[in-house]
Amino acid sequence: MSKYIYFLSFFLITTLCCGQNISFEANINHKAKSLKQGLNKNGDSLILESTKKPIHQVDIFNDDILESYDVNAHKTKIDLNVLPAGNFIIQARVGKKRIIMSLEKKDGVNIAMIRLKEKMENEHVDSLISIPNRKLKKKIKLKNPIYYWVVYESNSNFGARKSMKLVYKNELPELIEKNKFETQSKVAQNNSLRIYAIYDKNKFMKKQFRNPKYYKSVKKSKIFNTVPYYDSTKE
Repeated sequence: MSKYIYFLSFFLITTLCCGQNISFEANINHKAKSLKQGLNKNGDSLILESTKKPIHQVDIFNDDILESYDVNAHKTKIDLNVLPAGNFIIQARVGKKRIIMSLEKKDGVNIAMIRLKEKMENEHVDSLISIPNRKLKKKIKLKNPIYYWVVYESNSNFGARKSMKLVYKNELPELIEKNKFETQSKVAQNNSLRIYAIYDKNKFMKKQFRNPKYYKSVKKSKIFNTVPYYDSTKE
């Protein structure tokens, strides 16, 4: 039995360490020739270099996550380890141009199954309750949010980074603790974390992708709580 446990542990560690794989698709359009695009030797970072105008900003996003990097330089290196498994669009703003690239990140862990399990556990909280009244036959659904919109901003020697993504409630404690730990250092003392409860994921994401500042531009909304569930700047 001990040999079996040892073998299983070794297999899981190997899968977690070596199962990750990132494939990158550069933009080969002639208008993007001035931007050198590629991964580093380890294949875990994106390297972009503009031979003419500086790179203003780089956005990496899909339906659930948006990572924005303020570059304002001719060359940048972006760590891709912060991204979960999935397919992503990359947009580099160089001068007036918006150069589009893409990447796919695979993981040895079955992320889809983990997410499905988390969703089922969270949806269990959204239970239906019946009102004990014979005249009232309708059921009332408790409005407990399944998703939360996390906005994380940091500044370092590598520049400013703004990360926005959807997470489940059970992921929040770890994010909050991580932010509290970071802000204890001088380098990251100005890092901020804001979390908003989402009531309608689809409607919120449509509005958010149309306007990246949507989450902080409205005062009242039925699709999300405009008052942050957590705001590190007010702690």
